[in-house]
Amino acid sequence: MSPERTSAPDPIGTPTGERPSEPGSQALSLIAYPGLLIAVVLEILSAQALFGEAPSVFTVLGLHSLALLVAVPGLRGFFPEEYGRLNWTFAALVLGFALPLPLIGPLFLVGYRLLLLMRPARNVESKYVLGTTQYLTLARHELEEHEEPRSIADILNGRDSVARRGAIIALRAVEPKKALPLLQKAIQDSDEQVRLLAQTHFNQIIATLEGRVKTLEAELATPPRHLNKLLLLAEQYHELVYLGLATDETQTIYLGRALELLEEAARSAPENTSVRFLLVKCALKSGQLDKARTGVEFLRKKGWQAEVLGPWEAEIAYLARDWETLATTLQRLDTTGAAPGALRGPLEFWLTPGKA
Repeated sequence: MSPERTSAPDPIGTPTGERPSEPGSQALSLIAYPGLLIAVVLEILSAQALFGEAPSVFTVLGLHSLALLVAVPGLRGFFPEEYGRLNWTFAALVLGFALPLPLIGPLFLVGYRLLLLMRPARNVESKYVLGTTQYLTLARHELEEHEEPRSIADILNGRDSVARRGAIIALRAVEPKKALPLLQKAIQDSDEQVRLLAQTHFNQIIATLEGRVKTLEAELATPPRHLNKLLLLAEQYHELVYLGLATDETQTIYLGRALELLEEAARSAPENTSVRFLLVKCALKSGQLDKARTGVEFLRKKGWQAEVLGPWEAEIAYLARDWETLATTLQRLDTTGAAPGALRGPLEFWLTPGKA
């Protein structure tokens, strides 16, 4: 039951912040007392020079500064230990109180120390620990053996409104594309606080995305129009559509602007594959199949394999109602094993005749 520190145990009832005196500290105290006496003498001489018949600024400040310098070891022992740990803070304390006037300034410093002695101790419990647990503090909740982590989606479907509020707050640390679907669901929650938290976070995400778009548009308004900014702005427009934040009308506008930027980027960097990848995505989303085919063909010539281009080719064939090409593309993906997991269901549906 004795107080302990993480480094070494202290005697019972000894605050963890205190340590027994060391030989070095005793030597320091021996130097400090003569230093304080010398400082008092210098302060008196400084005051006499100040109030003399022909005071000299250089003499007054010189004696006063020398007195403060000599008194520093004694002042360190005069104040509590935590005041002397930070050199700059201690220097600011001494200079702030003692520097303005000889003799009077140090008296203000002594008065401040007396006020510290009269002030009652605060946060005494923070200096003591009981074993490895902080004493007189709230116990931290430990996860019980039968408790299991729960997903945010499960919490939002539950009946605990307090837990649902906490889940919405936790979504602030989640990237927007994963948080937005959950926030849209939470906006319809039965609890008013959940709805308010979800709507606020939802609006913040939209404001952030739209703010980026406005900033990039303003930067591109003046030449030169750099490739990176063209591509980044096109990605922002595509993100607004991908996250479902655009209406039917604004989706057409956003995708049109994205394609315009990507075509400009493709003219300035004809061999850049990142531009073509995003161009294919935007063209497919906007239904411009010819541009999508051109982009896929470009990527194929650059050496991209079927596992990357096959799903896009299948989507182009489906949107064009070209069932023969769709079947051929899916068959090739199934044979080579290049189909991603998301296409396993459609492959089974289209390649298994007579199966509902």
